[in-house]
Amino acid sequence: MFDKRRAEPSNGASFSDIFGTKRKLQAGVLATVVRNNTVEEGISAFTLWLGENENFAESPITMRQFTRGINKMVVSLQDNILRKHVNVDIVDGIPFCNECKSPDCAHVGFAVCAEQMNIRSKLE
Repeated sequence: MFDKRRAEPSNGASFSDIFGTKRKLQAGVLATVVRNNTVEEGISAFTLWLGENENFAESPITMRQFTRGINKMVVSLQDNILRKHVNVDIVDGIPFCNECKSPDCAHVGFAVCAEQMNIRSKLE
C-alpha cells in the first residue's frame, strides 16, 4: 500500500507532505473517505475540504450554506459521492441529518466541524 521510498500512498490519494506539496486526488479514492458513513469520516471529509484551494468537486462533501434561526441552524452540504444536496439541522446543539435520518453520519461530522469553525471565526 505504501511506497517506502516516497512515503506516500501508492493508490494515488491526495495529501500534503511536510513540505506542503499538494498532490492531486483521484475521483475513485474519494469514495473511500466516506466508506462507512461515520462521524469520523465526516471529520476527515471536512479536513479534505479545508485543504482544497481550487476544485471543491474533488472533496467528498462540500459546504454550501449556513442558515440561522432562533433555536435552529441548518447546514446545507453538497455530497459529491451521492450527488445530492443534504441538510443537517442543529436544534439546541443536537445535529440531525435529514438525508440519512441519523444523528451520527458523515454529514453530521462535517456539519459539526463547520459549525465549530463558524463559531470560532465569530469569536476572533
